[in-house]
Amino acid sequence: MLRRLDLKGWLQLLTCGLGSFAIFYVLFCRASFYDAFIEAMDVSNTQFGVLYGVYGWIAVVGYLIGGFVADKVAPRYLMFISYLVTGLCNFVLGFWPNYTVCLVLYAVMGVSTTVTYWDAMLKCNRILARRVNAEGEGFSWLQTIRGLGELTVSSAIIFGFTLFVNRVAGLRFVIWTYAAMLIVFAIISLFVFDDGKVAELDAEEKAKKEKVLTDESTFHQTIRLLKNPDLWLCILIAFGGYNIGSCIGSYLGDMAGPFGAATAAIAWIGSMPNWFKPIGSYAGGFIVKKKGSTFILMCCTVGYVIIAALFLFMPKDRAFLPLFLVVATIEVVLTGAFRSQKFIQISEAGIPVEDTGNAFGIISTIIYSGDAFMPVIIGIWLDKYGDLVAYNNLYKTFFLFAAITLIAGIIFRRRNKERINQLIEENKAEFKKEA
Repeated sequence: MLRRLDLKGWLQLLTCGLGSFAIFYVLFCRASFYDAFIEAMDVSNTQFGVLYGVYGWIAVVGYLIGGFVADKVAPRYLMFISYLVTGLCNFVLGFWPNYTVCLVLYAVMGVSTTVTYWDAMLKCNRILARRVNAEGEGFSWLQTIRGLGELTVSSAIIFGFTLFVNRVAGLRFVIWTYAAMLIVFAIISLFVFDDGKVAELDAEEKAKKEKVLTDESTFHQTIRLLKNPDLWLCILIAFGGYNIGSCIGSYLGDMAGPFGAATAAIAWIGSMPNWFKPIGSYAGGFIVKKKGSTFILMCCTVGYVIIAALFLFMPKDRAFLPLFLVVATIEVVLTGAFRSQKFIQISEAGIPVEDTGNAFGIISTIIYSGDAFMPVIIGIWLDKYGDLVAYNNLYKTFFLFAAITLIAGIIFRRRNKERINQLIEENKAEFKKEA
């Protein structure tokens, strides 16, 4: 795929990949800078939590609304507005305004990272990948670049933070660096993304065009999509596997506790997803050419079942910590591969580009809902039963999540067998050209 991209295509891919990491960084870097944020903002832990509560509730609704917006407004302007507004909010936040202003900033970023951004960014990447007939590979590269950016850029900026004696000044350096990055991405977006009229599908067939925006009313478009059983199967496939990866990624370090991991080791283990997810994302781009996106999702889920069983039945003893780390590494790689394909399966469902934003919005709203209710459930288990029983309960729920993905995947592939085979043949043909 990368060989078939021109300069404009490369800039689009990098803007989507690196931008999709940078736009969320300041919002979710509290794990690295929690105490510095509390000191700089002069807020209590509860007040800091409320900021994320405000952002979170807006984001839940924002994913859905963003799908409507992405099919009505040109990608160029949505990407520009999202990066610019989020960058400016980051810049203002670096002045450490009063708490009321911070609430407003987090609310605005709730809109600028979801309503105007997330679905539009995914749609831009799909348009780019379709231009070179490589949808599955395109989403794989998106996640790979995003993961590598998170690994390299954030590590460098965190190192810069450590050079400051005053951690408040260091945190301002971090926030303003990302603000500058986002403003640069905003400017680039104006020149590299489509204006919303048509998208070129094939570099060798300039006359072949496809609608990017829909003329249909949002209400009728949404009803039509919700009546599509293949879209619901896509949702179920993504929902099960995504929530397994999300739970393990969020609690991986703490899961090592019952295996005797020391406190310092737990912190490093918790950072494993940053190192190994890009490997899975990159590998997914090769497999999708020959087998299709849902094949990857189902294979990853079979791997999740085996991993859940190993976590559940493995003796919780320090002697088994090395084995836990090996299994955890494999799981993180599978998560990278799963996430690289969890959206683009809509191509196998035959959903056209003009419906992409709305379809992604519906999918995102439902699959990410797990991030709202699973931490509550896990928290209750941890408080009530302790680490050992709580995480064993979690591993058992993975079997349910996996069953959802696998059953939906089997039904989906039977319903769309001809289209899937056609897409695989097209991918193979493009791969031969590239070779």
